[in-house]
Amino acid sequence: MANQVPQRDNRIELHPTVKDKWGRPVAYIIKDWHQHDVYMMDVMAEQCGNVLRFGLDPVNHNFGVGGQGSIYMAENALARMANHILGGARFGSDPGDSVLDPTCRAWEFDNLYVTDGSFMPTSGGGNPTLTIQANSLRVADHLLTRL
Repeated sequence: MANQVPQRDNRIELHPTVKDKWGRPVAYIIKDWHQHDVYMMDVMAEQCGNVLRFGLDPVNHNFGVGGQGSIYMAENALARMANHILGGARFGSDPGDSVLDPTCRAWEFDNLYVTDGSFMPTSGGGNPTLTIQANSLRVADHLLTRL
């Protein structure tokens, strides 16, 4: 697991040819790996392999590991269940460089709030679940003031 550096070209778009069962374009991920991400994943994969080799054969450090590598090397390495997909609807104080206002309301819509991980441009270095939950509660408190 490595934090992924945000990149301007990484995004989610509507697919130009693939449609869902109602004939609407489906979303798809356009993603590339930053060189820092590749380095971090390679280091982590090597360390995990060493833990297996040295831990399972502490005398010879020669336990056979049946393959090792980073997720970017996988056949479909764009996204997987273990990733925390973040970004895409960053919040901020200026509609010119953010999608959401500071209360996570879409700038051009009165009643559209986003409370998933897309408001965060990147993770703070760990599992973002509690941050997402805390922000959702913050937005809920704001919504109570609108009732």
